[in-house]
Amino acid sequence: MDSAVGSTEVPVTNTAHWWNNGPFKSTYFAFNYSSIPVPATRMSTSGDHVLPNRSDGHPEQEVNPGSIDTRGRSVEKEEEDEQGLPESSPAGTESKGNGRTIRGFRWLIVCTSLYITCTLYGLDTTIAADVQGPVVENLGHVEQLAWVGAGFPLGSVCVILLLGTLYNTFNMKWNFITTVVLFEAGSALCGAAPSMSALIVGRVLAGAGGSGIYLGSLQYFAVMTTEKERGLYMSLIGAFWGLGAVLGPVIGGAFAVSAATWRWAFYINLVIGAVSAPAFVFCLPSIHPMQGVSIRDRLATIDFLGVVLNAGVWVSFLLAFTMAGGQWPWNDGRTIATFIVFGVVLVVFFLQQYFAVFTTPRQRLFPGHLLLNRTQVLLYIVTAAGTTALFVVVYYIPIYFQFVNNDQALMAAVRLLPFVVVAVAVNLLSGSFLHFIKVYMVLYVIAGIFLVAGGGPLVVYLNPSSTTGTIYGLTVLVAVGSGLSMVTSFTVASLTLKPDNAGAGISLQNVAQIGGQVIALAIAGQIYQSTATRNLSTALSGNGFSDQEIQGAVAGAQSTLFESLDGEMRNKAIQAITEAMQMTFVLVPVAGGVMLIAALCMKREKLFGKAVAVGA
Repeated sequence: MDSAVGSTEVPVTNTAHWWNNGPFKSTYFAFNYSSIPVPATRMSTSGDHVLPNRSDGHPEQEVNPGSIDTRGRSVEKEEEDEQGLPESSPAGTESKGNGRTIRGFRWLIVCTSLYITCTLYGLDTTIAADVQGPVVENLGHVEQLAWVGAGFPLGSVCVILLLGTLYNTFNMKWNFITTVVLFEAGSALCGAAPSMSALIVGRVLAGAGGSGIYLGSLQYFAVMTTEKERGLYMSLIGAFWGLGAVLGPVIGGAFAVSAATWRWAFYINLVIGAVSAPAFVFCLPSIHPMQGVSIRDRLATIDFLGVVLNAGVWVSFLLAFTMAGGQWPWNDGRTIATFIVFGVVLVVFFLQQYFAVFTTPRQRLFPGHLLLNRTQVLLYIVTAAGTTALFVVVYYIPIYFQFVNNDQALMAAVRLLPFVVVAVAVNLLSGSFLHFIKVYMVLYVIAGIFLVAGGGPLVVYLNPSSTTGTIYGLTVLVAVGSGLSMVTSFTVASLTLKPDNAGAGISLQNVAQIGGQVIALAIAGQIYQSTATRNLSTALSGNGFSDQEIQGAVAGAQSTLFESLDGEMRNKAIQAITEAMQMTFVLVPVAGGVMLIAALCMKREKLFGKAVAVGA
C-alpha cells in the first residue's frame, strides 16, 4: 500500500460486498453503478484493506426496501450527502475525506495491468473461432472440435461460483495472482499441445483462470475506487474485454496463416502476462475479506460437494453431446451411459443443494431459491438465449466464409468484424438504453425481434449464392439483438431483488451467461459435425475418400481433401457444408423466439423512474 489506513470505523457503501459472485462480463457496460441498491454496513480497518467478516456475500445489515429511492440509493445515504458528510470509503481504500489511498504512478500501473489481463480474457473468449481449421489439420480429431470452443467457458462455469466465495474469504491479491497463473498455464498448454486432448485441457484451465481474472478485476475496482469514480473504472473493464473480443478472431487468424502458426495465438498470452506479472506482485494491494478467522473456519464456509457436483454436471453434459454421434454412435452403450451419468449427477446436485447436504442453506453454491422467482428465471432464459445467438455466429460464420469464399483464416476473421464490433458497441450502450426506456421487458422484446429478424433469413440465405453484403447485414441484425440482451439481466436482477439477494441474482445470471455458451457450442457442434459429415459423405460418395478425410474436411476448406477438389465436385461439397451450416444456424432464430416469448411473460415494471417492488 502507499499508505496505511488508520484504525478507524467508517460507514461503507460496499459495492464490492455483494459483487462477490461477480457480474461476469456484465455490468461493465455503460451503466450508472450508483443506481444499484447497495446496503450500508460498517467495518474496522487497520493496515491492509479489510472487507466485512461475512463469507456468503450477503450484507451484514438488511436495508428496508422502503429506504431505497428511485435511483436505488439509500435514503440514509442521501441525507448524509445533504449534510455535507464525506463520501464513504469502500473497504478501507479511502479514509474520511482523503479519497483513494493508491494514487500516482502506482495507480497507473495497477489499472494498466488489470485492464491488460481483461483484454487477454476477452481475446481468448473468441480467438479459437478462427483457428479451428488449422488446429484440426495439425492435431486431427475433428469430432472433438466443439471442445476447442466450449472448453473455455466450461472451465469458467465450473468455478465461477467457487471463485466468488474465495474472493470474499481469502486474500484478494493472492486469489487474483493464482487465477492469472492458472490462465497462463492453460495458455502454455494450449500452445504446446501435442494432441487435441492436451489442447482441450489447456482451454479448460485457461477458462477457469480467465473467469478469476475478470471477477478479480471487478472486485478490485469496486474496492479501490471512490463511489463517484467507480462506474468509470468498472466500465473500462468491459471496454477492454470488448477490445479483446473484437481482436480475438483477427489475431487468431493472423497467427494461423503466418509462420508462427496457430500455437502463438495462445503463446501470446504468456508474453503479455509476463509484462504484467511484476505489477501484480509488487503493486496490487492485499485485501483481506475476513480477519481474525482461522483458515479452517474459512474453508468450512465453502460448499465443496456442491463445487464437485456442479463441475460434474457441466463436464458430463459436454462429454455426452460431443462424443455422441461422432466418436460413439448414438445407440452405443457408452453414449447411453454418458447421458445417464449426466442425468444422475444433475439430480444429485439438485438434491444436495435443495437439502443443503454438507453445507448450509446460507452457504450452498447455487442460488436455487431464486428459481421460484418468475423474474429471475425469465432473466436466466433471455440471457442464455442471447449468448446462444452470439456464439453460434462467432464460431461458425468464419467457417462459412472459408468454404464459400475460400478465405484464409485471417480474411474469414476480418469478415466477422462487423458482427463483433456491432455486438460490443450495442452492449456498451445497453445500459443507457435501459435507463431511457425504463421498462426492461420492452428491451428484451426488441432484442428478440432483432434475433428472429436476422436469424430467420440467415438460415435461408446462408448458401453459396448469397452475397457477402447480405450475410453482413443479417449478422448485424443478430448482433443488435445479442448485444442488447447479453448483460442487461445483471442490472435488472440487482434492481428487482432485495439487497441481500442481489449477489445471488448476479450468480444466477453468471451461470446463465457462461453456461449458455457451453450449451450453445455443444449443441451447435453436434448439429454441424453430424450433418456436415453425412452431407459430405453423400456428395463425395464413390470418389474413394475415407471417413477420416471427410471428417477432417468439415473443419475448414483448407483441408487436404478440399484442396484436391475442383469444378462441380467442389461445388457439391460446398453446398453440402452450407446446408449443414443452415441447420446449425436454426439455433439463432429459435433463441430469438424463446427470448421473445420469455420477454412477453415478464412484468411490465419500470426501473429507475419508479420504485420497483423488490423481491416480488
